[in-house]
Amino acid sequence: MSTQNDIFLARQPIFDRQRKVAAYELLFREDQSGEARVTDDARATAQVIARAFGRLGLNSVIGGSTGFVNVDAEMLMSGRIEKLPRERVVLELLETIEIDCAVLERCAELKHLGYRLALDDVCAVSREMEPLLDIVDVVKLDILQVDPAALEQLVRRLRLHPAKLLAEKVDTLERARRCLALGFDLFQGYLFARPTLLAA
Repeated sequence: MSTQNDIFLARQPIFDRQRKVAAYELLFREDQSGEARVTDDARATAQVIARAFGRLGLNSVIGGSTGFVNVDAEMLMSGRIEKLPRERVVLELLETIEIDCAVLERCAELKHLGYRLALDDVCAVSREMEPLLDIVDVVKLDILQVDPAALEQLVRRLRLHPAKLLAEKVDTLERARRCLALGFDLFQGYLFARPTLLAA
């Protein structure tokens, strides 16, 4: 039975092409039900950071791996983000962030400070997103939201930039094989592993 002092966090592994764990995405969880129920991105991010880097401890959460942490616009622009250990995290920019000059400048600044960045839930390349593609280290494609016929073209388009491509929400063997054939670098989804609930 959980008490008010219990803290919860989930992690989902991200695999490379050899099916080795390359990183973990750290996910907000309110209680032991394991359901996400995120109503406030900024609060969820703050809680994940406090739990992973404070109460639970990063080593017990991800061991020697890297942690992908979801970041909304408020957290991105905040100085608090610079307290995170740059060698242990990838800042995953949520799709809710409106890309403008200030966001581009901030991303370039964080990159200069040694942080790695990822773009979350990409389904297409917009004009606003274009400059970010040369800054970020990873582009996460939501393969359930991209029409299968358009996926190959989108991958070709993104390959013009240096970022690694991550196929997220891979839930069937057929989709995994297709993404492998298309040359994706990283994979995440229920086919490989569901999020695991961690508690303290």
